[in-house]
Amino acid sequence: MDKEKIIASSIEAIIARLYGKLDYSSGKEKLAKLRNSLGRTDQVGSFSFLFEMMPEELLGHTKELSDEEKAMIWTLQFYALLQQGRTECVHQRMESYQNLGTSLSKLRMSGESEALDRRFNAMILSDTAEEFQVHLRHILRLYKSVAKAGTVDFARLAADIYRYIHWEDGKAQIRLSWSREYYKTNAKGEENHD
Repeated sequence: MDKEKIIASSIEAIIARLYGKLDYSSGKEKLAKLRNSLGRTDQVGSFSFLFEMMPEELLGHTKELSDEEKAMIWTLQFYALLQQGRTECVHQRMESYQNLGTSLSKLRMSGESEALDRRFNAMILSDTAEEFQVHLRHILRLYKSVAKAGTVDFARLAADIYRYIHWEDGKAQIRLSWSREYYKTNAKGEENHD
C-alpha cells in the first residue's frame, strides 16, 4: 500500500476515534488541543495522542516533523476546526475524483465568489508548505462560517496535502485537480454544486 493510501486510511480511523469520543470531555479536550495548535509547530505536546494512533511507518525519525506527520497533523487540526460546535461528523467520503475543491465550490453560490476566488487562488499558488497551510486554514475558517452543514473528505485532504508537500510534481497535480473541481461548470453553464 502506498503512503497516500496509508495516510488516508489512518486519518479515517483517527477521525472515527475522535468523533466517537466527542460527547466526552476527553474527546473535546483532544479537539481543543488540535485547534489551539493550528499554525504552531512548537506544540508537539498537543500531538502526543496522535503519535500513539499513527502507524509506525509514518512516524518521522528526525528533529523535524516528517511530511507524513505534517499531512496528518494539519488535516486533523483542520478537522478539529470544522468539527467544533457540530454534532454531526464533518468528515464525509466523496467520489474518487472529488476533493477539497468540490467542497469549496459550494461556497461560490453565496455571492462572495470574487473574494473566495482570490483566497482559493492564493492557497493553490502557495510556494511553500507553510504558506499553503496558512491559506488553507483561512479558507477552511471561511468555509466553516458560511457552509454551516458543509463536509470535507479529510482522508482525501490528508493524501492531497501529503502529495502537495512531498512529491516534486505534487503541487502541480493538486493545483490542477482542486481547480478543476472548484471552477467546474455543468452543461448549462452554471456552476456544478452536486
